[in-house]
Amino acid sequence: MSAATRVCVAVLGALGLLGTGPGVGMAGENAAPIPVIERFLTVREREVRTSLFSNGVLVVSARRSGERILLQQLTLPADQFGGYLAAIQRDAAELAAADELPSAIGSGGRGVVTVPVAPGGPLEFTYSTMAVYGLAATRLIATLDDLEQQVLNSLPTGAGVAGWQPRPGDVVRLRGGPLAEVLEVRDDGSVLLEHRETYINELVAPGQIHSVVVEVVESER
Repeated sequence: MSAATRVCVAVLGALGLLGTGPGVGMAGENAAPIPVIERFLTVREREVRTSLFSNGVLVVSARRSGERILLQQLTLPADQFGGYLAAIQRDAAELAAADELPSAIGSGGRGVVTVPVAPGGPLEFTYSTMAVYGLAATRLIATLDDLEQQVLNSLPTGAGVAGWQPRPGDVVRLRGGPLAEVLEVRDDGSVLLEHRETYINELVAPGQIHSVVVEVVESER
């Protein structure tokens, strides 16, 4: 059994989410991984599913218009996984104790979050990416954003990125799959991108463009 799995078995056992009696430890060790937290985030035609499992495996898959454009996973170190698990359970417990759960009201993307290992029982809520929520919900959403970003940052660099210097007109693929065009390279080194799918502009901080772009699709050189 991995260190991450031992962490989860210990915590789930303490929460009473594993059975009791002879052989429980072995059953916990051999049981199939269960989701610790999961999110379906839909923005226009793009849906991203982020799942953290009890064995420390983190999986991100993305679809656009029903077609899969990304499937990537990594395994978190045991101490990092344990920290996430404790924070998730803390925030889920606080959220469950609130008067009402968040709801997806207003414009923006829509997220559906499920926490099967919440201390009081499985918890689910929806939210809008353009709305503001309480501290517990905000922290859970931030945790999921961080988990998703870890996986996206682990993606290998694609063609043409090494040594690439952005120029207006270059078309690039970003982490997570979307295409964007370089609109402007500013004097301070920041780069203004326009997302091809949404036409939303994104300003990338100086020195960060090579961590955002995974492939140069078209170059003006």
